[in-house]
Amino acid sequence: MMKQKNLVFLAASVLAAGIAIGKAPEIERSRIDTAVAEELERASFSHQGQLPDADKLRKSVTLQLQTVEILKNEALKLGLDKNPEVQARFKNAEAQFYATQYALHLEQETKVDEAEIRAAYDRQTRAVKIQQVNFASPEEVLQAQQLLLKGLSFDQLMQRYPSPDQVSGFISPDHLPPELAKVISQMSRGQVTREPVQLNGRFYLFKLAASERNPDAPPFEQVKDILIRQAKQYKMQQQIDELLQKHGMPKLGNL
Repeated sequence: MMKQKNLVFLAASVLAAGIAIGKAPEIERSRIDTAVAEELERASFSHQGQLPDADKLRKSVTLQLQTVEILKNEALKLGLDKNPEVQARFKNAEAQFYATQYALHLEQETKVDEAEIRAAYDRQTRAVKIQQVNFASPEEVLQAQQLLLKGLSFDQLMQRYPSPDQVSGFISPDHLPPELAKVISQMSRGQVTREPVQLNGRFYLFKLAASERNPDAPPFEQVKDILIRQAKQYKMQQQIDELLQKHGMPKLGNL
């Protein structure tokens, strides 16, 4: 791949220097416009600050497209498009290209509303304080739950069943085990888990002692666009996973 890039750059340099004999190929305006837009989008996400000069970028993009067009034409003259190995590589690249375009299409067409984005913001900027007790068996958990129903406070339950791995202070739910984070996200302040949570062979009861906004979290408007894109990508992946499962394929995350 590096050799291919170097070859393209070398050919582009030759064209720029005016060494090439003959007229450079004409490139459709739509191809140039698309390539320029792609370069600008990449630059906007590169965090390098100022975007490139539009005129210079367009000239550079045009030169690169003319270069690859010349090299493509030479490849066709040699009949490389008839080579079985080249055909196989082309088909693989074509399939990957259209798969990417399909994913982008799904992402662009996916709709998210303000409520979803604000809920995601609240979830990502939330800090919780949890208390816990753990037991070796479900039977022991049931006994503890009976004590709570009889009026024993959770603090008293913690004293009766001390836990050396007690979480101190506030923590982001993202830093909790996924199965626990899911449970905590559905709880309100002061609530105790109704069903025990099994972690590492132990059975836990958790209390959501406190929940508040992380004071260091950026303002909603500052991260809104990022949250929208994350939500769209998540929904896009769900749609693709459903499609793959219909064809008896594993989900994207399992490939």
